[in-house]
Amino acid sequence: MKKLSFLLGVAFWFQLADNSRAGDFSVKVADKEPPGQIGESIRKILQPKAVQLLDGDTPVFEFWFGSEVALKSKPGSADKGLGSIQETTLLGAVSVGNGRRDYKDNEIAGGAYTLRFGLQPQDGDHLGTAEYPYFAVLIPAKNDTQLDGITTFKAMTKASGKDTASGHPVVLSLRPVSSDTGDFPKLNEPTAEHKSVRVKVPGKAGDEKTSIVFELVYKGHGHIQ
Repeated sequence: MKKLSFLLGVAFWFQLADNSRAGDFSVKVADKEPPGQIGESIRKILQPKAVQLLDGDTPVFEFWFGSEVALKSKPGSADKGLGSIQETTLLGAVSVGNGRRDYKDNEIAGGAYTLRFGLQPQDGDHLGTAEYPYFAVLIPAKNDTQLDGITTFKAMTKASGKDTASGHPVVLSLRPVSSDTGDFPKLNEPTAEHKSVRVKVPGKAGDEKTSIVFELVYKGHGHIQ
């Protein structure tokens, strides 16, 4: 009986280990052009390389960031990077695999999207739902074809939510970081039940070139109301 219990215990721990590995993603940078579905005026300002989040060998998210993300001003410190971005600014593009969920815990339809910078509305409907007000708004490529085609919060959220059942925009949380040193991209767990990829993206404030660093949360959700 003791031997059986021991063997069952060993099998249990091996199963836990397998489950843990199955839940882990890896990250790498690959030389790869942005998806063909992305509009030409947007494609031409994206980097020709993808930040890939992989489940085994299968990409679950592939991000193409801008060659120079437009900034309002040069951030004074690493943690001010997200605050230097104007709302609706194009951050890049993303290809999403099946079965992914956004920060509202809604399923994201697989496909190609643009990524634009959004700020959470400061109203009663959104109070306390997220630690930080910064978001990447995912817009289906067919709904966002021109670099300067979306310039208002209303137009951005309408284009993002046009094909969702609820009409709510598809969003991923962005989090500031305190340091711009280290290796990028890098997987991280910035807070409980959240997993992110830390990225460093080229930026430009006027004629001055710089960069911004932030966490992009790919797993986890806010306080759902």
